[in-house]
Order: sequence, then C-alpha cells, then structure tokens
Amino acid sequence: MNTIICNCLAKIALLATVTSMTVTLPLVQKVTAQSTYRLKTQFTGNNKCLDIINDGVNNQPIMADCGNFSGQLWNVESTEYPGFYRLKTQFTGNNKCLDIINDGINNKPIMAGCGNFSGQLWKVEPTEYPGFYRLKTQFTGNNKCLDIINDGVNNKPIMAGCGNFSGQLWNLSF
Repeated sequence: MNTIICNCLAKIALLATVTSMTVTLPLVQKVTAQSTYRLKTQFTGNNKCLDIINDGVNNQPIMADCGNFSGQLWNVESTEYPGFYRLKTQFTGNNKCLDIINDGINNKPIMAGCGNFSGQLWKVEPTEYPGFYRLKTQFTGNNKCLDIINDGVNNKPIMAGCGNFSGQLWNLSF
C-alpha cells in the first residue's frame, strides 16, 4: 500500500512539474501571409492601432484611435525572401509598402513605392510574450525593432534598439 501511495504522489508531483512547465513556455505563434491585421502595441494598448495619416501625402504611420479605417488594415504579404514580409495598408494600396527611410539615421518608417528594398522586408518575430511580436527589417538588422516613442504623445513609430520595451511588442489582430 505504501508503494501505491508513493507512486501516486510521484505522478502528482510529475504532473505538477509538467503543468508548471507548459504554463511558462511561450505558445507557438505564427503570422499568416496574405492576411489582413490591425497592428497594436502592448504600450499603447488595444484602443490604438498603427494607421497612415490621411493628409494628402498619405505616407506617415502613426498610432491612432482604432476604428473602421482602411489605413489601419495591414496586409502581410510573403516575399521571395524566406521569413520576410511586405506590409501594406488597404488605404495606400498595393503599390505602397512600409519602408525605412535611408537617410543616414535609418530609423523613420514611411509608406513608399514598393520595390526590391531591404527596408521593406519585415521580419515578424515571435517574442517570449504569447501573442506579441517584434517587427524588424532586413535593412536595419536584428538589433533594431519598430518601437513607439515614449514622449507623452506616444504615437510615433521609430526603429530603435531592440529590448524588453512594451512599445516594441506588437499584437497582430484580425
């Protein structure tokens, strides 16, 4: 009888250990190419979405109140480069892609004519936080992530050094 009790306790302890491990491990995450998403950050919350300013030029990304706006509907398209995607909005159309301006500072996102440019090749990288991703470009490399500037207004995206910052944790929702 003691052996049966010990085996049961051992199984309960093993089950508790396995359960504990599965809770702490990140979930498998996958972004589906050819899908449309709203892009939100942990920092700005569920009520702010990455949008394109409707100012006639229509090329400046900004965090804005989420709503039924085509500038907030982002198409994630596969590319000929494995692991990289192009990001387009329904508002700016199929010929404009989210790009990083090559100006020596190389940190400003803009909607620009789509082409074979490394600033338009985005890696959507899963993080240790389930449901959140870091967005990086081939142009700026693995050490720069799309971030939201913490300046009190908190609405400007910029490429910044990757770190454990909530402005770099992007949620892609339908």
